[in-house]
Amino acid sequence: MRVLIVSESPAERLRAASGLLAQPDVEIVEAHTARGAHQIVAAGGVDVLVIDGDLSPEGGFSLLYEVRAAGELRREATPPALVVMGREQDRWLAGWSGADEVLLKPVDPFRLADRVHALHEVAAAVGSGLAS
Repeated sequence: MRVLIVSESPAERLRAASGLLAQPDVEIVEAHTARGAHQIVAAGGVDVLVIDGDLSPEGGFSLLYEVRAAGELRREATPPALVVMGREQDRWLAGWSGADEVLLKPVDPFRLADRVHALHEVAAAVGSGLAS
């Protein structure tokens, strides 16, 4: 499973990645800007997105909205996304952007890892036609 973690904060990227690092089936790719994230997603091969909602200056919610819109225009599925947000009040923005799941900061790395695996399993089941 290839996971893209997007945050301009090295500490947030490390926190998000730390629960996944010990798992042999996970490859972590990092981006510290929205532009970098767009390039990685466009290149393909990303299974799950983990996006910092506080990404600056564009904003993680805006980034995810654009990723979803671009996929829709190309008529391609986009990876499931987990948004890490700093405020409970941002839950509406997470829904607007197309987040599949949200976690509040500070994130428990092992809970994040569990949620990333669950998102990947659901996406894999849907992709193979096994989900009901």
